[in-house]
Amino acid sequence: RLGAVQGKIRRFEEDRYFDVFAEYAKASEDDILIRLTIANRGPKKATLHLLPTLWFRNTWSWGPIPEESTNKPSITLERDRLVCAQHDVLGEYQLAFEGKAMPLFTDNETNSARIHNYSNGQQFVKDAFHEYVVHGRTDAVNPQNVGTKFAPHYVLEIEPGKSEVVRLRLSAVAGGADAGSERNPAERPGAPPPATATP
Repeated sequence: RLGAVQGKIRRFEEDRYFDVFAEYAKASEDDILIRLTIANRGPKKATLHLLPTLWFRNTWSWGPIPEESTNKPSITLERDRLVCAQHDVLGEYQLAFEGKAMPLFTDNETNSARIHNYSNGQQFVKDAFHEYVVHGRTDAVNPQNVGTKFAPHYVLEIEPGKSEVVRLRLSAVAGGADAGSERNPAERPGAPPPATATP
């Protein structure tokens, strides 16, 4: 353990790490702009996998809960770089994201096979993104682009001393239950431009 700690300290001494800054600003009550700045502090070009994640708290599998939705919500891919999140209580929201990213979907379900050594019948579970990124398991994520947990997967190659910026926007959809927005977030000033998400 001491050797592992010393190794980590040396990495800090050599500046072999990333800084990640998250900034939030509200255009309105239901319109949140997000800016992520990733800085490579190291002496060499390095790769970082970035997965800004949107998910629903799992209340649908617990049975009736006062003031909570017991119907399973959904997050679906609407078009390139735009997903729609629908919830009985919260209403409908859209998350727009910019840049070259692969949209990944799974469900916010416990991986019972790993934790309890028995299957709960869920094909897509909450640690799917780890399996996809670390172990290359493409079968761990939902190919139908739907789920209760979503992340755009960015693979950033950052030069030494340089930084990359990723922007996202979470906005309520007009007419969607408690939605407070008046326009599609993609149509608002400053919204990320459309592009194609690629593996």
